[in-house]
Amino acid sequence: MNDFRILKTVSLTDIDKIQRPEESEDIDLESSAFEAFTDFRTEQPFMLEQSVGIGDAVLMLQREHVRRKLVIDTDEQFRGVISLADLLSSKVLQAMESNGLKREDLTIGHIMIRKESLRAIDFHEFQHARIGEILMIMKQFGEEHVLVVERENRSIRGIVSSTDIARKLHKPVNIEERANSFSEIYKAVRI
Repeated sequence: MNDFRILKTVSLTDIDKIQRPEESEDIDLESSAFEAFTDFRTEQPFMLEQSVGIGDAVLMLQREHVRRKLVIDTDEQFRGVISLADLLSSKVLQAMESNGLKREDLTIGHIMIRKESLRAIDFHEFQHARIGEILMIMKQFGEEHVLVVERENRSIRGIVSSTDIARKLHKPVNIEERANSFSEIYKAVRI
């Protein structure tokens, strides 16, 4: 048997508070993009293997309340991204037709946006970015997520989501409306 010591316990009679994480200050479009950054060095990325069937992928994304996942191969190499919207769109019918497969035979590898079609921000550039600039990129490419990469080690460092930005701004963010200037971002976010 291991030699574990007996820990001293205390009564909860005088305990009446529950500690919580400190609330961060409200952010605005001028705030650092780090305020809405999910850093994969500290948080596990959401990933799916490209061989997962589209039906299973839909269920996983819905169950986990996730809109988008990174797609990897069997060697855990990055191959692209998949979104719930893509899995529920006409892309499925197009993939069935172009591959001559039934819906149940399609994988997310047939539907995903391949990495060659994606754009990202280099971490060195991102370190100086503001929330408004990240929203400009999202609107420019019509994407609700922006990947952040470290090119020197050829890896994805993290992601910024329009949902996270909207939650921290306490304002809705509409990526579908194309903005051409920083002032248009202010109007779109209704600050």
